[in-house]
Amino acid sequence: MAEAAQAQATSQETRLIFPARGRSVVAAMALLVAGLLTFTMGLGDVFFVRATAWTFVLWGALLMYGHIIDWTTTFEVTDEALIIRSPMRFWAPRRVWDWEHIFRVDVVVDRLEAKEEDVVIQIYYQPEGSAVIYREDVLYIPELAHLVVERAGLKPADRGQPLQSVDRIPPDVKGKFSFRK
Repeated sequence: MAEAAQAQATSQETRLIFPARGRSVVAAMALLVAGLLTFTMGLGDVFFVRATAWTFVLWGALLMYGHIIDWTTTFEVTDEALIIRSPMRFWAPRRVWDWEHIFRVDVVVDRLEAKEEDVVIQIYYQPEGSAVIYREDVLYIPELAHLVVERAGLKPADRGQPLQSVDRIPPDVKGKFSFRK
């Protein structure tokens, strides 16, 4: 009995779960509200105005759906793979990316003196025997970036690049910094 419990304890793997952070929904809400207010204010008499209002409603709803996908996405780091769960992404609610086929991570810094919400991590995955390359973008989470780079066995693509580690973002540089096999 003790041997079975010990075997079960050693077979359990380490699982770290990181919730994705969402971006600001102001633009999505502005489009949605502006489109809906057009009808409630009685401004939809002209075809062009009505068509523009429906376009605003449609784009606002699609952008809100994209934000909801971002809010509900979680990244689970295990010993074998990176598991991306997104219950609102109906076409692929769960994706399992093994470490051997994650071949690149880009850290995109868009401004000088960037904060964590200004930096995006792009994780690239190519299944074995496939020509398709999948990419997942997530706002910068230092622990997640470090674990993905470490477990996938990635190194800085250019030895002279200012970003040699994904643990912290240098304050005085911007650009796209790659880590590859």
